[in-house]
Amino acid sequence: KSLTRMPNTKNLKKTIKHQALYVVLTTTERTNDLMKIELKKNLSLLELSDLVKIIEEQETDIKLVDLSYDERLEFLLDALVQERENRLIERLIRNAGFKYPNACLESLDYDSRQIKKSTIINLATMGFISNATNLFILGPTGAGKTYLSCALGIEACRQTYRVLYIRMPDLMRNFENYRDDIRALTRYRKRIGNYQLLILDEWLNYKVSERDAKILYELFEQRCGTNPTIFVGQYPCLLYTSPSPRDG
Repeated sequence: KSLTRMPNTKNLKKTIKHQALYVVLTTTERTNDLMKIELKKNLSLLELSDLVKIIEEQETDIKLVDLSYDERLEFLLDALVQERENRLIERLIRNAGFKYPNACLESLDYDSRQIKKSTIINLATMGFISNATNLFILGPTGAGKTYLSCALGIEACRQTYRVLYIRMPDLMRNFENYRDDIRALTRYRKRIGNYQLLILDEWLNYKVSERDAKILYELFEQRCGTNPTIFVGQYPCLLYTSPSPRDG
């Protein structure tokens, strides 16, 4: 007679133990996945989607495994602050309307542009903004005036100042568009006046009408002593002509 072979008790217990461990680990992983999905969903509802992105990036960083709860939280919050600041800077640069949105002071060739490096380093501190000091960048066509003004403007954005770059003809054209609506014109002028730094390119390269001169007068009166302007032009005579009615 053939006898049915009974399984080895020791091996059977070992097999059952492994199967049970597999079930526990699988269940735990699924639970953790569900918790992560729910956490990310709640963070998105709280408009913290940028935090979700940072958490996902940190999940693959093995250097963070041994950090304590407080250290991990501090690391997470630092990353969140940096992420939001970077997004703010990108938005400020995009909204400023720079002609050269990739201009930077680090790439300036001081010798060819005949600029003192110490002067640029001083301007890069943005002290002229906090002191509401106007700047003139003058020179012939092709001298790199616009690039320099954009580089200064972008550095201001990096320091989270609100900047607007605009050509003088475009500004005058915008004023003209509001010619028949005084309230809309006033709102637009005040909005331009509230930028922490205004860069006016092609300053007085073209003749300005008496009406436009009055609007400019009101604009600079609003900005005087509060928000500085960078005037970018060609003519040295501008050094003796103040754009502010208070400077005489």
